Amino acid sequence: MKNSLITFLLFSGFLSFAQESAEGYLIECEASDKNEDVSFLGPNFQNLRTQATASIIDVTYSGFPNDAKEAFQAAVNVWQRLLISRVSIKITAGWEGLASNTLATSGAKKVFKNFANAPIREVWYPSALAESIAGVNLNGSETDINITVNKNISWSYDTDGTRQAFKYDLMTVVLHEIAHGLGFTTSMKLAGTNETQAQWGIEGLPLIYDIFPQMSNGQVLTNTAIIGNPSTQLKAALTSQDIFFKISNGPLAKDFPKMYAPTTFRSGGTLSHLDEVKYPKGTENSLMSPQIGAAEINHYPGQVILGILNQIGWGVLNYEGQVITAIEPQDISQQLFVYPNPSADILNVIIPEKYHQKRVSVQVFDLRGLLVKEQVIDIQSNFKLDIEKLPFGKYILRIAENESIQFLKN
Repeated sequence: MKNSLITFLLFSGFLSFAQESAEGYLIECEASDKNEDVSFLGPNFQNLRTQATASIIDVTYSGFPNDAKEAFQAAVNVWQRLLISRVSIKITAGWEGLASNTLATSGAKKVFKNFANAPIREVWYPSALAESIAGVNLNGSETDINITVNKNISWSYDTDGTRQAFKYDLMTVVLHEIAHGLGFTTSMKLAGTNETQAQWGIEGLPLIYDIFPQMSNGQVLTNTAIIGNPSTQLKAALTSQDIFFKISNGPLAKDFPKMYAPTTFRSGGTLSHLDEVKYPKGTENSLMSPQIGAAEINHYPGQVILGILNQIGWGVLNYEGQVITAIEPQDISQQLFVYPNPSADILNVIIPEKYHQKRVSVQVFDLRGLLVKEQVIDIQSNFKLDIEKLPFGKYILRIAENESIQFLKN
Protein backbone atom coordinates (compact mmCIF):
# COMPACT_ATOMS: atom_id res chain seq x y z
CA MET A 1 0.00 0.00 0.00
CA LYS A 2 1.15 3.52 -0.68
CA ASN A 3 0.23 6.46 1.43
CA SER A 4 -0.36 9.87 -0.06
CA LEU A 5 -1.09 12.50 2.54
CA ILE A 6 -2.60 15.42 0.68
CA THR A 7 -1.39 18.94 1.45
CA PHE A 8 -3.04 20.24 4.57
CA LEU A 9 -4.29 23.83 4.89
CA LEU A 10 -5.35 25.29 8.20
CA PHE A 11 -8.42 27.50 7.95
CA SER A 12 -8.21 29.29 11.29
CA GLY A 13 -5.58 30.55 13.70
CA PHE A 14 -3.55 28.11 15.78
CA LEU A 15 -4.10 30.05 18.99
CA SER A 16 -7.82 29.51 18.85
CA PHE A 17 -9.72 26.45 20.03
CA ALA A 18 -12.30 27.09 17.31
CA GLN A 19 -13.02 24.15 15.06
CA GLU A 20 -10.38 23.81 12.33
CA SER A 21 -10.28 21.57 9.27
CA ALA A 22 -7.74 20.39 6.73
CA GLU A 23 -7.70 18.22 3.63
CA GLY A 24 -7.63 14.52 4.40
CA TYR A 25 -5.45 11.56 3.55
CA LEU A 26 -5.43 8.84 0.92
CA ILE A 27 -4.30 5.22 1.26
CA GLU A 28 -3.54 3.18 -1.86
CA CYS A 29 -4.09 -0.55 -1.28
CA GLU A 30 -2.10 -3.13 -3.21
CA ALA A 31 -3.05 -6.67 -4.15
CA SER A 32 -0.97 -9.65 -3.12
CA ASP A 33 -0.28 -11.92 -6.08
CA LYS A 34 -0.93 -15.02 -3.95
CA ASN A 35 -4.06 -17.12 -4.11
CA GLU A 36 -4.67 -17.40 -0.34
CA ASP A 37 -7.83 -19.55 -0.29
CA VAL A 38 -8.73 -18.65 3.32
CA SER A 39 -11.80 -17.18 4.98
CA PHE A 40 -13.14 -15.73 8.21
CA LEU A 41 -16.82 -14.81 8.08
CA GLY A 42 -17.35 -13.56 11.62
CA PRO A 43 -20.38 -14.03 13.86
CA ASN A 44 -24.00 -14.25 12.85
CA PHE A 45 -25.37 -10.73 13.29
CA GLN A 46 -28.72 -12.10 14.41
CA ASN A 47 -26.99 -13.41 17.55
CA LEU A 48 -25.10 -10.20 18.36
CA ARG A 49 -26.33 -8.11 21.27
CA THR A 50 -27.49 -4.56 20.62
CA GLN A 51 -26.23 -1.90 23.04
CA ALA A 52 -27.02 1.31 21.25
CA THR A 53 -28.50 2.68 18.06
CA ALA A 54 -26.19 1.72 15.23
CA SER A 55 -24.97 4.13 12.57
CA ILE A 56 -26.30 5.07 9.17
CA ILE A 57 -23.87 5.01 6.25
CA ASP A 58 -24.98 6.73 3.06
CA VAL A 59 -23.11 5.77 -0.10
CA THR A 60 -23.06 7.73 -3.34
CA TYR A 61 -22.02 5.37 -6.17
CA SER A 62 -20.36 6.47 -9.38
CA GLY A 63 -20.03 4.04 -12.27
CA PHE A 64 -20.61 0.89 -10.19
CA PRO A 65 -22.18 -2.13 -11.90
CA ASN A 66 -25.05 -3.60 -9.89
CA ASP A 67 -23.25 -6.75 -8.72
CA ALA A 68 -20.29 -4.70 -7.48
CA LYS A 69 -22.67 -2.29 -5.77
CA GLU A 70 -24.29 -5.19 -3.90
CA ALA A 71 -20.94 -6.42 -2.60
CA PHE A 72 -19.99 -2.88 -1.55
CA GLN A 73 -23.30 -2.45 0.25
CA ALA A 74 -22.83 -5.78 2.07
CA ALA A 75 -19.60 -4.39 3.59
CA VAL A 76 -21.39 -1.15 4.48
CA ASN A 77 -24.09 -3.14 6.25
CA VAL A 78 -21.49 -4.79 8.51
CA TRP A 79 -20.02 -1.45 9.59
CA GLN A 80 -23.51 0.01 10.12
CA ARG A 81 -24.18 -2.71 12.68
CA LEU A 82 -20.92 -2.07 14.54
CA LEU A 83 -20.41 1.70 14.67
CA ILE A 84 -22.28 4.05 17.02
CA SER A 85 -22.93 7.50 15.56
CA ARG A 86 -25.77 9.98 15.67
CA VAL A 87 -24.49 11.55 12.44
CA SER A 88 -24.73 9.79 9.08
CA ILE A 89 -21.41 8.70 7.61
CA LYS A 90 -21.15 9.80 3.98
CA ILE A 91 -19.12 7.69 1.55
CA THR A 92 -18.44 8.44 -2.11
CA ALA A 93 -17.60 5.26 -4.05
CA GLY A 94 -16.03 5.41 -7.50
CA TRP A 95 -15.52 2.57 -10.01
CA GLU A 96 -12.43 3.53 -12.01
CA GLY A 97 -9.30 2.19 -13.63
CA LEU A 98 -6.26 2.33 -11.33
CA ALA A 99 -2.72 0.97 -11.45
CA SER A 100 -2.67 -2.75 -12.19
CA ASN A 101 -1.67 -3.90 -8.69
CA THR A 102 -3.95 -1.46 -6.85
CA LEU A 103 -7.16 -2.89 -5.42
CA ALA A 104 -8.61 0.40 -4.21
CA THR A 105 -7.83 3.74 -2.62
CA SER A 106 -9.46 5.14 0.47
CA GLY A 107 -9.24 8.06 2.86
CA ALA A 108 -10.99 10.73 4.85
CA LYS A 109 -11.99 13.72 2.74
CA LYS A 110 -11.21 16.07 5.63
CA VAL A 111 -9.76 16.00 9.12
CA PHE A 112 -10.89 18.22 12.01
CA LYS A 113 -9.46 19.42 15.31
CA ASN A 114 -10.76 21.42 18.25
CA PHE A 115 -14.40 20.64 17.46
CA ALA A 116 -17.13 20.43 20.12
CA ASN A 117 -16.49 17.62 22.62
CA ALA A 118 -13.07 16.81 21.13
CA PRO A 119 -11.43 14.60 23.81
CA ILE A 120 -7.91 15.74 22.90
CA ARG A 121 -7.10 19.25 21.68
CA GLU A 122 -4.67 20.05 18.86
CA VAL A 123 -5.01 16.57 17.36
CA TRP A 124 -6.55 15.78 13.97
CA TYR A 125 -9.59 13.46 13.67
CA PRO A 126 -10.99 12.09 10.38
CA SER A 127 -14.28 13.77 9.59
CA ALA A 128 -16.58 10.79 10.23
CA LEU A 129 -15.07 10.28 13.68
CA ALA A 130 -15.09 14.01 14.49
CA GLU A 131 -18.78 14.18 13.58
CA SER A 132 -19.58 11.11 15.65
CA ILE A 133 -17.92 12.67 18.72
CA ALA A 134 -19.33 16.16 18.15
CA GLY A 135 -22.80 14.81 17.40
CA VAL A 136 -23.25 17.21 14.48
CA ASN A 137 -22.43 17.37 10.78
CA LEU A 138 -19.14 19.28 10.43
CA ASN A 139 -18.49 19.18 6.69
CA GLY A 140 -21.87 20.07 5.23
CA SER A 141 -22.70 18.18 2.05
CA GLU A 142 -19.13 17.01 1.50
CA THR A 143 -18.35 13.32 1.76
CA ASP A 144 -16.60 11.90 4.82
CA ILE A 145 -14.82 9.02 3.08
CA ASN A 146 -13.66 8.67 -0.52
CA ILE A 147 -13.21 5.13 -1.85
CA THR A 148 -12.18 4.30 -5.41
CA VAL A 149 -12.31 0.65 -6.53
CA ASN A 150 -10.14 -0.55 -9.42
CA LYS A 151 -12.57 -1.77 -12.07
CA ASN A 152 -9.78 -3.70 -13.83
CA ILE A 153 -9.26 -6.18 -10.98
CA SER A 154 -10.67 -9.69 -11.32
CA TRP A 155 -13.34 -9.38 -8.63
CA SER A 156 -15.58 -11.82 -6.85
CA TYR A 157 -18.92 -10.27 -5.93
CA ASP A 158 -20.11 -13.10 -3.70
CA THR A 159 -21.08 -12.09 -0.17
CA ASP A 160 -21.67 -15.55 1.31
CA GLY A 161 -18.02 -16.49 1.82
CA THR A 162 -17.57 -18.42 -1.42
CA ARG A 163 -13.88 -18.43 -2.38
CA GLN A 164 -13.15 -18.07 -6.08
CA ALA A 165 -9.63 -18.95 -7.17
CA PHE A 166 -7.58 -16.01 -8.44
CA LYS A 167 -10.41 -13.56 -7.82
CA TYR A 168 -10.35 -10.82 -5.16
CA ASP A 169 -13.25 -10.62 -2.75
CA LEU A 170 -14.78 -7.15 -3.15
CA MET A 171 -16.70 -7.25 0.13
CA THR A 172 -13.45 -7.92 2.04
CA VAL A 173 -11.60 -5.10 0.29
CA VAL A 174 -14.40 -2.60 0.94
CA LEU A 175 -14.56 -3.54 4.64
CA HIS A 176 -10.81 -2.87 4.76
CA GLU A 177 -11.07 0.46 2.91
CA ILE A 178 -13.87 1.75 5.12
CA ALA A 179 -11.67 1.08 8.17
CA HIS A 180 -8.98 3.35 6.70
CA GLY A 181 -11.54 6.08 6.10
CA LEU A 182 -12.78 5.75 9.70
CA GLY A 183 -9.28 6.52 10.97
CA PHE A 184 -7.31 3.27 10.91
CA THR A 185 -4.24 4.98 9.43
CA THR A 186 -1.14 6.89 10.43
CA SER A 187 0.54 10.04 9.14
CA MET A 188 3.98 8.43 9.62
CA LYS A 189 6.04 8.60 6.43
CA LEU A 190 9.57 9.05 5.15
CA ALA A 191 10.88 12.62 5.41
CA GLY A 192 10.56 13.69 1.79
CA THR A 193 13.64 12.90 -0.29
CA ASN A 194 15.64 12.13 2.87
CA GLU A 195 14.84 8.44 3.20
CA THR A 196 17.14 8.05 6.20
CA GLN A 197 14.54 9.86 8.34
CA ALA A 198 10.84 9.51 9.04
CA GLN A 199 8.31 12.06 10.21
CA TRP A 200 4.69 12.41 11.26
CA GLY A 201 1.99 15.02 11.50
CA ILE A 202 -0.15 17.55 9.73
CA GLU A 203 1.32 20.99 10.29
CA GLY A 204 3.28 19.36 13.09
CA LEU A 205 0.25 17.92 14.88
CA PRO A 206 -0.62 14.20 14.93
CA LEU A 207 -3.63 12.31 13.71
CA ILE A 208 -5.48 10.79 16.66
CA TYR A 209 -4.22 7.34 15.51
CA ASP A 210 -0.61 8.57 15.79
CA ILE A 211 -0.53 9.15 19.54
CA PHE A 212 -0.99 5.49 20.57
CA PRO A 213 1.73 3.49 18.75
CA GLN A 214 4.71 2.68 20.96
CA MET A 215 7.67 0.33 21.11
CA SER A 216 7.75 -2.65 23.45
CA ASN A 217 9.84 -0.60 25.90
CA GLY A 218 6.98 1.92 26.19
CA GLN A 219 8.52 4.68 24.06
CA VAL A 220 5.64 6.52 22.34
CA LEU A 221 6.52 7.38 18.74
CA THR A 222 5.08 10.91 18.96
CA ASN A 223 6.96 11.79 22.18
CA THR A 224 9.46 14.26 20.73
CA ALA A 225 11.41 14.37 23.98
CA ILE A 226 12.55 10.85 23.10
CA ILE A 227 12.13 10.44 19.34
CA GLY A 228 12.65 13.48 17.12
CA ASN A 229 10.29 14.50 14.33
CA PRO A 230 11.73 14.08 11.74
CA SER A 231 14.58 11.80 12.75
CA THR A 232 16.56 8.70 11.97
CA GLN A 233 15.37 7.36 15.35
CA LEU A 234 11.77 7.48 14.14
CA LYS A 235 12.60 5.57 10.96
CA ALA A 236 14.51 3.02 13.02
CA ALA A 237 11.45 2.56 15.22
CA LEU A 238 9.12 2.21 12.23
CA THR A 239 11.32 -0.51 10.73
CA SER A 240 11.96 -2.33 14.01
CA GLN A 241 9.15 -4.92 13.85
CA ASP A 242 8.53 -3.76 17.42
CA ILE A 243 5.53 -1.40 17.34
CA PHE A 244 2.37 -1.90 19.40
CA PHE A 245 -0.86 0.08 19.65
CA LYS A 246 -1.67 1.12 23.22
CA ILE A 247 -5.19 0.16 24.31
CA SER A 248 -6.71 1.43 27.57
CA ASN A 249 -9.66 -0.92 28.13
CA GLY A 250 -10.65 -4.54 27.86
CA PRO A 251 -8.49 -7.62 27.23
CA LEU A 252 -6.29 -5.76 24.74
CA ALA A 253 -5.04 -3.50 27.55
CA LYS A 254 -2.96 -6.53 28.60
CA ASP A 255 -2.02 -7.56 25.07
CA PHE A 256 -1.46 -4.51 22.89
CA PRO A 257 -2.11 -5.06 19.16
CA LYS A 258 1.09 -5.59 17.18
CA MET A 259 1.39 -3.33 14.16
CA TYR A 260 2.91 -3.95 10.74
CA ALA A 261 6.43 -2.47 10.94
CA PRO A 262 8.64 -4.37 8.45
CA THR A 263 12.39 -3.83 8.20
CA THR A 264 11.82 -1.98 4.91
CA PHE A 265 9.48 0.99 5.33
CA ARG A 266 6.37 0.64 3.17
CA SER A 267 4.60 3.90 2.45
CA GLY A 268 0.93 3.49 3.33
CA GLY A 269 1.53 -0.01 4.65
CA THR A 270 3.78 0.50 7.67
CA LEU A 271 1.81 1.13 10.89
CA SER A 272 -1.54 1.49 9.09
CA HIS A 273 -2.02 -2.29 9.29
CA LEU A 274 -1.66 -5.21 11.66
CA ASP A 275 1.28 -7.59 11.84
CA GLU A 276 0.54 -10.62 9.66
CA VAL A 277 2.66 -13.00 11.72
CA LYS A 278 0.63 -12.36 14.86
CA TYR A 279 -2.66 -12.14 12.95
CA PRO A 280 -2.39 -14.66 10.07
CA LYS A 281 -4.62 -14.58 7.02
CA GLY A 282 -7.91 -16.38 7.50
CA THR A 283 -8.08 -15.57 11.22
CA GLU A 284 -10.27 -13.13 13.15
CA ASN A 285 -8.10 -10.01 12.87
CA SER A 286 -6.74 -10.53 9.36
CA LEU A 287 -8.97 -7.88 7.75
CA MET A 288 -6.31 -5.19 8.23
CA SER A 289 -3.44 -7.13 6.67
CA PRO A 290 -1.04 -4.95 4.64
CA GLN A 291 -2.00 -6.80 1.43
CA ILE A 292 -5.07 -8.79 0.41
CA GLY A 293 -4.66 -11.87 -1.75
CA ALA A 294 -6.95 -13.58 -4.19
CA ALA A 295 -9.53 -15.90 -2.61
CA GLU A 296 -8.86 -14.23 0.75
CA ILE A 297 -12.11 -13.54 2.57
CA ASN A 298 -12.74 -11.69 5.82
CA HIS A 299 -16.25 -10.36 6.36
CA TYR A 300 -15.88 -9.07 9.91
CA PRO A 301 -13.46 -6.74 11.72
CA GLY A 302 -12.19 -8.65 14.75
CA GLN A 303 -11.67 -7.58 18.34
CA VAL A 304 -8.25 -6.04 17.69
CA ILE A 305 -9.55 -3.84 14.87
CA LEU A 306 -12.62 -2.79 16.85
CA GLY A 307 -10.41 -2.13 19.87
CA ILE A 308 -8.15 0.22 17.91
CA LEU A 309 -11.13 2.11 16.48
CA ASN A 310 -12.62 2.37 19.97
CA GLN A 311 -9.30 3.68 21.31
CA ILE A 312 -9.21 6.55 18.82
CA GLY A 313 -12.75 7.53 19.81
CA TRP A 314 -15.31 5.40 17.97
CA GLY A 315 -18.22 3.95 19.82
CA VAL A 316 -18.30 0.33 18.64
CA LEU A 317 -20.61 -2.56 19.40
CA ASN A 318 -19.46 -6.07 20.28
CA TYR A 319 -16.02 -5.08 21.55
CA GLU A 320 -15.42 -6.31 25.10
CA GLY A 321 -13.58 -3.19 26.28
CA GLN A 322 -15.91 -0.72 24.58
CA VAL A 323 -15.80 2.87 25.86
CA ILE A 324 -17.69 5.53 23.93
CA THR A 325 -15.43 8.49 23.10
CA ALA A 326 -12.34 6.96 24.64
CA ILE A 327 -9.97 9.39 26.39
CA GLU A 328 -6.47 8.00 26.72
CA PRO A 329 -4.49 8.68 29.93
CA GLN A 330 -1.52 9.82 27.84
CA ASP A 331 -3.83 12.56 26.48
CA ILE A 332 -1.69 15.01 24.52
CA SER A 333 -3.51 17.90 26.23
CA GLN A 334 -1.81 16.84 29.47
CA GLN A 335 1.68 16.91 27.96
CA LEU A 336 4.12 19.66 27.14
CA PHE A 337 4.38 19.46 23.36
CA VAL A 338 6.41 21.46 20.80
CA TYR A 339 6.48 21.66 17.01
CA PRO A 340 8.06 21.84 14.54
CA ASN A 341 10.99 20.04 16.09
CA PRO A 342 13.64 20.84 14.90
CA SER A 343 12.91 24.52 14.17
CA ALA A 344 15.01 27.39 12.82
CA ASP A 345 12.99 30.29 14.17
CA ILE A 346 9.60 29.81 15.83
CA LEU A 347 8.68 27.00 18.21
CA ASN A 348 4.97 26.36 18.77
CA VAL A 349 4.49 25.29 22.38
CA ILE A 350 1.36 23.49 23.63
CA ILE A 351 0.91 23.77 27.38
CA PRO A 352 -0.65 21.08 29.62
CA GLU A 353 -4.17 22.04 30.65
CA LYS A 354 -3.26 22.32 34.34
CA TYR A 355 -1.26 25.48 33.52
CA HIS A 356 -3.95 27.19 31.45
CA GLN A 357 -4.96 30.65 32.66
CA LYS A 358 -1.86 30.84 34.87
CA ARG A 359 1.27 32.97 34.91
CA VAL A 360 4.32 30.75 34.46
CA SER A 361 8.05 31.03 33.88
CA VAL A 362 9.38 29.77 30.55
CA GLN A 363 13.07 28.90 30.48
CA VAL A 364 15.43 27.53 27.83
CA PHE A 365 18.65 25.76 28.85
CA ASP A 366 21.50 24.48 26.70
CA LEU A 367 22.81 20.97 27.29
CA ARG A 368 25.41 22.33 29.73
CA GLY A 369 22.55 23.44 31.94
CA LEU A 370 23.10 27.16 31.27
CA LEU A 371 19.99 29.36 31.11
CA VAL A 372 19.97 31.00 27.65
CA LYS A 373 16.44 32.42 27.48
CA GLU A 374 13.73 33.24 30.01
CA GLN A 375 10.39 34.97 30.06
CA VAL A 376 7.26 35.05 32.21
CA ILE A 377 3.93 34.75 30.39
CA ASP A 378 0.23 34.43 31.05
CA ILE A 379 -0.68 31.17 29.37
CA GLN A 380 -3.98 30.49 27.65
CA SER A 381 -3.25 27.15 26.01
CA ASN A 382 -0.27 27.60 23.73
CA PHE A 383 2.22 30.19 22.58
CA LYS A 384 4.99 30.85 20.09
CA LEU A 385 8.60 31.01 21.28
CA ASP A 386 11.14 32.94 19.18
CA ILE A 387 14.37 30.90 19.03
CA GLU A 388 15.83 32.47 15.89
CA LYS A 389 18.83 34.02 17.71
CA LEU A 390 19.82 30.82 19.50
CA PRO A 391 22.89 29.02 18.08
CA PHE A 392 22.41 25.67 16.38
CA GLY A 393 22.11 22.82 18.86
CA LYS A 394 19.95 20.93 21.35
CA TYR A 395 18.08 22.71 24.15
CA ILE A 396 15.73 22.00 27.02
CA LEU A 397 12.49 23.98 27.30
CA ARG A 398 11.13 24.12 30.84
CA ILE A 399 7.97 25.67 32.23
CA ALA A 400 6.72 26.03 35.79
CA GLU A 401 9.84 24.34 37.20
CA ASN A 402 8.76 20.75 36.58
CA GLU A 403 7.69 20.38 32.93
CA SER A 404 10.45 20.05 30.33
CA ILE A 405 11.03 18.85 26.77
CA GLN A 406 14.04 18.76 24.46
CA PHE A 407 14.11 20.52 21.11
CA LEU A 408 16.63 21.11 18.33
CA LYS A 409 17.47 24.53 16.84
CA ASN A 410 18.61 24.16 13.25
